[in-house]
Amino acid sequence: MPAKIPEFCDYDCPHADFPPAETAGICRTMSAVWCKKLKELTNKNTPCEYQKRLSKTSAKKPAAKRTKRSR
Repeated sequence: MPAKIPEFCDYDCPHADFPPAETAGICRTMSAVWCKKLKELTNKNTPCEYQKRLSKTSAKKPAAKRTKRSR
């Protein structure tokens, strides 16, 4: 069973990792999370960016086209 992705981005997510040192800066306050699913930095404690993008792509699927039947 795949691990559940939390609603908000945090280090509790199974796809979260610490950002690379060169992107986090010297203080490394960890206000960003490296998302292994998106392969990019995301903001910590915000709604999950992966789920947000996933829902947008599923909403954009075109509806099935209707065809006219000859009578």
